[in-house]
Amino acid sequence: MTTYTVCFAGTGCSRDEGEETRHWSRRDWQLWMSETRLKSHKDIYHSDTGYIPVRIHKEISGVLAETEPSVTVRGVGENDWHSQMDTSDELLIEPLEAPDELINYIKSYAKGNQRSVPSQLTGWASAALALHGANLAEKSGATQINFIGHSRGAVQAIMAAWFLYAYSKKKVPVNIFAIDPVPGTGEWYSIQTQLAPNVANYVGVYAWDHLDVGFSALVPRPNARMTEQDEITKLGKHWKSLAKYYQLADPLAGGELAQPNGYELYACRGRHGTVAGNTTADGLYDPLKASELAAPVPELIYKMARGYLTKWGTTFESKCAVAENVINLRRKIHTDHAKFDAMGCGETRTSRLPSRPYVRQVSSISGRKPWDTYYLDDVAGDPPYKLAFPVTVERKNAGWVNWKFL
Repeated sequence: MTTYTVCFAGTGCSRDEGEETRHWSRRDWQLWMSETRLKSHKDIYHSDTGYIPVRIHKEISGVLAETEPSVTVRGVGENDWHSQMDTSDELLIEPLEAPDELINYIKSYAKGNQRSVPSQLTGWASAALALHGANLAEKSGATQINFIGHSRGAVQAIMAAWFLYAYSKKKVPVNIFAIDPVPGTGEWYSIQTQLAPNVANYVGVYAWDHLDVGFSALVPRPNARMTEQDEITKLGKHWKSLAKYYQLADPLAGGELAQPNGYELYACRGRHGTVAGNTTADGLYDPLKASELAAPVPELIYKMARGYLTKWGTTFESKCAVAENVINLRRKIHTDHAKFDAMGCGETRTSRLPSRPYVRQVSSISGRKPWDTYYLDDVAGDPPYKLAFPVTVERKNAGWVNWKFL
């Protein structure tokens, strides 16, 4: 079996995110005026893990450039490399037999200068990047495909699996390691909220302490194979609705269904960036706030990513850079958890304010409506008492899929 690994970067991340410090240059219509501002500093990331999707590719292939065993895909609203200020490489639209509707949709995001704050906000370039990743996988000729992604990159991995399923004549299994998948404020499609039939394994890691509005995390529904149901064969008419007829049991709803196979949901302390490698005390972007107390989270997720990918057939050229074992890392997270408590508005939380602002929101529902979400501490169940997971006193119920607390 040959395995090809595609690593999808998150919004605003270049293909060397975490490996290089990146600036944006702005030139106004007055040509004598210019400004250079810091966009991403590599020192916000843990030195052993880097930005996890990019570092994973580098440790598989030994270089940052595209190689036979693996590749990176740039994030929404960014160009490919830190030194590429005004252009990005052209995205692939072949060899998959994608419909003209999809090809025409992605044209404006397929080449040229992709640096764009509005594009980062909307996320509508995700389809172009997902199709590119799917085409890279198809072009590889591999007999197994592994996707790893963070943020919108994780969402693109879910979409890319659908493009492979719908537009390839091959039947290649796909495995997905998703780090805090967040579609953002753009439209939520059915190909995001349901795993494609070709997905053999899905592992989702979700940040417990990221409470920002507009960061509702996506929890896709397990497919028929995972839930031992008869497989559906009718595809939707349009690329956005390929999964229209496939929407199966909502993993966040209540019920007493049998646990799915090859489908695992993890909750982890930290913010959206923390679980992808960021070690700053507030989960933001100032390297002066890098803290060793936040480091165990990215170290743990990095080890998990390598472990699952190895299990799924990915071969690494470099040894695992984090020597500490998983048990010790978890112990550190929950013994000295003040930094994580502060990321999420304090150790004691309440959600009695309108819209329950102190609870992470998650969704498994197609469409982008404010009320189409759940509260994470409502659906994940009770954390183990030995672990420091702040919950709100208003929490209730649990989804039918069991969550694991890291």
